Amino acid sequence: MKRWAILAALCIASMAGQAQVYRCGNTYSQEPCKGGREVDVTPPVSDLSGPKTTVIYLCRAQGGSFYWIPQRCATRGWTLERSATVSKHVSWESQVAEAKQQRSEAEELLSRPAPVYNAPAQTQMSQLPAVKEQCVLLNERVAMLDSMGRAGSRYYDLDWVRSERKKARDEQFKLRC
Repeated sequence: MKRWAILAALCIASMAGQAQVYRCGNTYSQEPCKGGREVDVTPPVSDLSGPKTTVIYLCRAQGGSFYWIPQRCATRGWTLERSATVSKHVSWESQVAEAKQQRSEAEELLSRPAPVYNAPAQTQMSQLPAVKEQCVLLNERVAMLDSMGRAGSRYYDLDWVRSERKKARDEQFKLRC
């Protein structure tokens, strides 16, 4: 009899651990609801060996010397210069070498000049005489097409006017009129 009670308790406990949870609006329920979504409630799996990284600190001592230490700089009354996340289960020398490499890579990135993009200025393009003349001609063409559209005509004529006006406006945009 005790065996059956223990077996029943184990079955109930295993089913409770695998119970589905649904989000119904702003509330959670174990029963499905209309428009509810199933929520994953499994606990996050953690690595039993612990974290694979640690933080070491580059500190400036009172005399101006720099030292890598595994504790925070403030514990010794020093100033923090840099911190680095390094592999945990390696020798101290390897951790310091990894931190120095990270520092040199960061300094290299900072020393690179920022990219400069050369784009022609709008004023330079619009000041060219040929471009100015084209802009004037395109403006006149758009005005003529507008008057044709207002005059009214058959649908296929208006479609042609619309497409020609769009082409002229696109060309104006390309020339930056």
